Amino acid sequence: MTYCLPLPHIQFKVTHDTTIRRQPATITIISYRPTMAEQHKINKSPHVLLFPYPSQGHINPIIQFGKRLLSKGVKTTLVTTIYTLNTKLPHKDNTTSIEIEAISDGFDEGGSASAESSESYLKTFKEVGSKSLADLIKKLQSEGNTVDAIIYDSFMTWALDVAMEFGIDGGSFLTQACSVNSIYYHVYKGLISLPLSVPVSVPGLPLLESWETPSFVHNYGPYPGWSEIVFNQFANIDQARWVFTNSFYQLEDKVSFACFFHKSY
Repeated sequence: MTYCLPLPHIQFKVTHDTTIRRQPATITIISYRPTMAEQHKINKSPHVLLFPYPSQGHINPIIQFGKRLLSKGVKTTLVTTIYTLNTKLPHKDNTTSIEIEAISDGFDEGGSASAESSESYLKTFKEVGSKSLADLIKKLQSEGNTVDAIIYDSFMTWALDVAMEFGIDGGSFLTQACSVNSIYYHVYKGLISLPLSVPVSVPGLPLLESWETPSFVHNYGPYPGWSEIVFNQFANIDQARWVFTNSFYQLEDKVSFACFFHKSY
């Protein structure tokens, strides 16, 4: 027994076999025409927020990534701190078409230099920045400007927590080279013990003497706040939908293979 049920934007038929008791009906879609709202969503370009750590060495790489997204038709918005926008990015009329939005890090007048210590800045940035980023997402959504993804600097793992609260996909952007990230990851996992007492062995890299490792590894201790950031940037990376790294594959082919194909991250 078949019933055809016409609806304004979808047609389907329900087939029920009356010869079998309690047999559930089978629904077959004949044709589907999206509603105006659905068609608008299909035609609308995806919107990505790029959220770098507010320092030049972190902002520039993610802006270059943003240019690549723009070339693929992706709407791109750079999110930075109020202080950075007012001092380092004073001209909004940039030629890349990347829109800019600002949030507070808790130090709107003086930036990180006005904090008592790096530990104080990072702690305040997490507390104030989380709320400010959430407020920005709400503002954009209220304006009909849907956010489809947030690509955040791996130093700020809390940005992924904010994205997940809104059901938004998040991607971790590791600014440093894959070799450096791999060493940090092995420290995070306890596979490299600090302070160093023996040469460092990491898949895809030659045996490294202490002085050949990143400064936070071979000179562990002087900057505990930053050490915690660089080692713990992998804390929730398994919950990110994407992981990006700033590298040249031809220069780091072996360590890249070790990291991603052997699931080091």
